[in-house]
Amino acid sequence: MPLYTVTTQAGALGAEAKAGLAAELTRFHSDYAGVPEDWIKIVFLEYPPGNGLSAGKPSATVALTLLIRTGRSPEYKRGLIAQLWQLLQSATGAPDDRIVIGVQEVSPSQAMEMGQIMPEVTG
Repeated sequence: MPLYTVTTQAGALGAEAKAGLAAELTRFHSDYAGVPEDWIKIVFLEYPPGNGLSAGKPSATVALTLLIRTGRSPEYKRGLIAQLWQLLQSATGAPDDRIVIGVQEVSPSQAMEMGQIMPEVTG
């Protein structure tokens, strides 16, 4: 179920960098959450220069949104976000003021993957 959406300004990450970041995110999330790697999906989106803004001014902002099943503790999510920050910053070289990460949660009963309703989170 984990669905990562990584949004960057066009050209910020080449194909090799995207593949490397996707591999790191997959390994990390599989280990951290204890889910099979094939559950983890990653989508890269790009926007043209000038279409990213911060404080109303053009900015090559890097955004990562993660959709996960509900049921994880706040401590779990804080640890998750901290590690994702490191992976994203390492891959993009973006400064702290140009990165944003958000976690969205969905009830497992309202998500489906591989033809199956998602199971509840355990542990």
